[in-house]
Amino acid sequence: MKNKLLFILWVPFVNFGQNYKLDFDSKFNQKEYNATEIEGILNNWKKKSTKDIDYFIAAFNFYFKESQNEIVQLTKEAPKDNTEALVLNDSLGNKAGYMYSNVSTNDSLFAISQNTIDSAIRLFPNRLDLRFGKIHTLGEVEKFDEFTTEIIKTIAYSATINHNWYWANDNNLEDPEHFFIDAMQSYQNTLFQIESDENLKKITKKMYEIFPNDIYVISSYGVTFLIEGKNNEALELYLKAEKINPNDTIVLNNIGLIYERLSDKNSALRYYKKITEIGNENEKLAAQKKINNLK
Repeated sequence: MKNKLLFILWVPFVNFGQNYKLDFDSKFNQKEYNATEIEGILNNWKKKSTKDIDYFIAAFNFYFKESQNEIVQLTKEAPKDNTEALVLNDSLGNKAGYMYSNVSTNDSLFAISQNTIDSAIRLFPNRLDLRFGKIHTLGEVEKFDEFTTEIIKTIAYSATINHNWYWANDNNLEDPEHFFIDAMQSYQNTLFQIESDENLKKITKKMYEIFPNDIYVISSYGVTFLIEGKNNEALELYLKAEKINPNDTIVLNNIGLIYERLSDKNSALRYYKKITEIGNENEKLAAQKKINNLK
């Protein structure tokens, strides 16, 4: 659970920033490290290199990791949310309880990690890895409203720089627009899985405002209307997506589904039939099953 997002000030003869980074890495990567010692390294590093991006990344990773505390629990009831647990049996072989671990968050240390990455983003606003690092940690601690807010801010900023993002070590991203859209799809899927429908709608709507002709963006936005039961609005979006790629089987399947909801059986059959002609074997079988059910 303690995921790490490991991602120069020069003076004559000595590169202090690089020395601090090497010292930090050697200590932080130890299985059992001395937190006080690492804090000392970070404090000295900050004094010597106030705009060293490696300092901010190191401090962010350290304080986030320190904010996460794993707690082992013993309970009589099975844990919720599909948490893996060790089943404990009594002397007769009957279930007596469950042992599993949970991670709690120290809010003060987590706030330090967030303030640190915010400072880095202000100094290096075009570094996408910094923004994604913050979003990742908000998701890890299940702060999904803040997770959503940060994603929307990132989408809005992306438009202002024409999606010309940098990554670690100030490297240009290859095909940054598609990289960005793919990453947003992953975040949206996270919200879909936890049924955070309101937050999902906010992000997909913002993405549609910025990328109105991307088929994946259109499809994701359409899903939110399907969730809400707004079939006509969803249909309008998926028909637009179909014009962009007439052979996208996911789009065709969703159009068929919508026509079913609208009690337009003939139109639904037409779209399912097309999937049986162009889809892969699994898609063909699923579409044929739907056709059989409608007849």
